[in-house]
Amino acid sequence: MTADLWIWLSLALLTELLPVPPLVARGSVPGGMRWIFNNRDSLLAGVASWGGRAIRARANLADNTAMYTAAIGITHVTGATNGATLVAGIVPLTARMLHAMVYIVGIPYLRTAVFAVGQFAMFVYVWQIIAHFMAH
Repeated sequence: MTADLWIWLSLALLTELLPVPPLVARGSVPGGMRWIFNNRDSLLAGVASWGGRAIRARANLADNTAMYTAAIGITHVTGATNGATLVAGIVPLTARMLHAMVYIVGIPYLRTAVFAVGQFAMFVYVWQIIAHFMAH
């Protein structure tokens, strides 16, 4: 399996692990465990603010997964992978891990900067795809 596919898999695993912090936040308040196992028809009061940020961090990653899937998948399928895509894959993976941590902790400006770095790296993937097709 190529490095690009490992990065893609790692992003998918991160998306699957990020529901855990909100569960911890919700499960730690009175009635939280019952709320978790029921239909969740109402809001759960008393959840720490970091729990809400954890929910938003996971949603943000899930929202961006389509771009990662398209960029990394097309790069792999077309053979446009190279050293630039390797770095461009490591950067957003690292940025997304940092983004989740910074988001949950609650550091707004750093959160935005880390997010921007990860998004910029995805444009490197797109550029490599374009350059690959223009060269062939």
